[in-house]
Amino acid sequence: MATETGTGDAPEVLANTSVFPPPPSMYKMFTKQNVAWLAVLRKYKGEADWTHMDADARLEAQRKVLQQAVEGEDTLANHIPMDVDLERELLPPRIDWIEEDGGYQLFGQRWPIPDMAPSLDQLGIPRYFPEGSFDRNEALNKLLRTLLQTYFEIVCDLLQPIRPYDIPVPAPEAHTGAQTAWIPSSHLKERIQHMETVVINFQFLLNELRPAQTRTELSALLRSQLSERRQATQYIRAKCQSIRDEIARLEM
Repeated sequence: MATETGTGDAPEVLANTSVFPPPPSMYKMFTKQNVAWLAVLRKYKGEADWTHMDADARLEAQRKVLQQAVEGEDTLANHIPMDVDLERELLPPRIDWIEEDGGYQLFGQRWPIPDMAPSLDQLGIPRYFPEGSFDRNEALNKLLRTLLQTYFEIVCDLLQPIRPYDIPVPAPEAHTGAQTAWIPSSHLKERIQHMETVVINFQFLLNELRPAQTRTELSALLRSQLSERRQATQYIRAKCQSIRDEIARLEM
């Protein structure tokens, strides 16, 4: 049973984790037959409100409406969809419901409304820079030096004689006859975790600078375009003046 369940869940897991996920599986419900039944349902349903019904009650109400719509047509009545909630599956989601819920699901991730990036504290990640106003360039340089220093320490650990990593070993300063002090043989796990945290802090600060970077690039682009237009204008004016001078010379 476990194997069958895992096999059945594999496509959904792949859809949520793939870099290029396939379209949601609900697209298979958008058949010509279901779309036609949806049009019939919306025509004959009237003003009935099924919002607060559970799934089974909605399907039963839908079946009754469609049966009344095709009453006397046995061929059509035999093809009424019994297990597809046409309105819930085929109609676009209501924006007011999404706003009321505060977010929506997309490819296995929840996106809040309004869109906002969570802070490091909300993510449970240690913060390696101060709060409030501070020099972000200086903070980025410190994080970069910390990252390089940690990488250097990891390389030094790897250059040590071959032995199991992260196991208790006697401390070098332990005295003979005294109680032996035990220390880890290396700090690879801690340093790798530290590097990961530093990189996340680095990326977080860079993302905070994206708006300022965009404004600076836009300003530089506008200045460049303005300079090009001024040069083009000066060239046109100089050419016009040259033509005037040539015409004046010919008139003489």
